[in-house]
Amino acid sequence: MGNKFERDPLMEKNETGGNEEELEGREKKIDLEKSSEKVEGRDDLIELAEKRIDELCEQYDDTEERVDFLMAKMEFLFKHIDKEILPKEKIEEIKNKLDLCRSTSKENFKENAMEALIPITDVKKNNPDKFEEAQARAFNETSGFTEINRLLSYGKSGSVIHVHAPPGETVKNKTALYLGGIRELARIVQNDPDIKEITATSFLVAKHQRLFEKAGFNVENVSEERKEKHFSGEERDVKHASIGREDFLEKWLKQ
Repeated sequence: MGNKFERDPLMEKNETGGNEEELEGREKKIDLEKSSEKVEGRDDLIELAEKRIDELCEQYDDTEERVDFLMAKMEFLFKHIDKEILPKEKIEEIKNKLDLCRSTSKENFKENAMEALIPITDVKKNNPDKFEEAQARAFNETSGFTEINRLLSYGKSGSVIHVHAPPGETVKNKTALYLGGIRELARIVQNDPDIKEITATSFLVAKHQRLFEKAGFNVENVSEERKEKHFSGEERDVKHASIGREDFLEKWLKQ
């Protein structure tokens, strides 16, 4: 996934499949407001959104393509957002304003696109937990992952299950949710004899390496080539964790 705005995984829903590295690649996608970048106030959110629009304009010279990208990205968010904080009428208003950007000049595109997206930055500022929940569900749907709980999802490729962590900065009781999710995953693995290995690859594995090792996983470094291919732009250390079926079930079915 060398190109930061590569279209394939973003422009349409992915079905679960492909090899393990493809499953890893689905997790690292464009987000106009990346959850890894902390922001404090509305002005910070606007500045971050403007940065994403600048990157979009660098990638796509044609305004039609820019709008197509934004529409595709927003569609999944609109689907999962709580309609009490972003009503259908407001969503239609945002879509209409974005649609008008198709005919705007390249010079005015950023200003007009930002005007259309301001309600979304306001929602994120005023309702960060519900906004992030919508992001997480959109993340799972666009990637073709199956949700286990708010903090864990997975994709299956042949005999391998690859565990993913959707955005979860606003979630409370993380430890209990993670442990509950792993136990549920053990039951899923038990009921599917084809699964022979459980893996996870992300900066979270590197950040919490000792926890993964304590959970029975073998943790190893990710090559620069693999990181560049599937985690392009990720400045944090990324590691790969894996555990065989029998060891995983022995460890977690009895928990």
